[in-house]
Amino acid sequence: MLKVVILLLISFHVIMSKEYMPNKIYNKDKTWKNIESKTFLEQNEKKLEAYYKQVDKQSKERNFVRFNGKKIISHTEFAKINLGQTHRYHTYVILSEFYIQWISEHNQLDGISVGGILADDYGDKKAQIRYFKFAQRYYTALHELGKGAKVFSYCAAPYVTSCILIGIGEKW
Repeated sequence: MLKVVILLLISFHVIMSKEYMPNKIYNKDKTWKNIESKTFLEQNEKKLEAYYKQVDKQSKERNFVRFNGKKIISHTEFAKINLGQTHRYHTYVILSEFYIQWISEHNQLDGISVGGILADDYGDKKAQIRYFKFAQRYYTALHELGKGAKVFSYCAAPYVTSCILIGIGEKW
């Protein structure tokens, strides 16, 4: 009888500790963690800015940088293309440098939507908010970086979807 009482108390303690103890796991339903995203981004910011300037320069000249066989176009140049022409760029990758304005709540089916202002337009009162669709694995990193953070991403053209953050020290 004593063993049963002890077993019940231990079971009760385990159940209650899981219920009321603060959970320190980021994205507990996920298998990834990008806890140091902000630190890595700060360390790589100058390199990423220089890279973006080079890609933007070459995009203006239509001498596109290539990555894994895909042409890279800067978001600044892509934004200048009229809507009818954007579908010609469906095989391209868009490199973006932008400031986060808002981040959507978690959606297990759809990923993370982010609104941002391109770095070239930041500070302009008439700056247009651009929309990005990130994979779910960036939820923690995006919320860690937060509103106002400058980030860099690769996205699939023409709809700026399937985005990945770059320069955050992500382990693949």
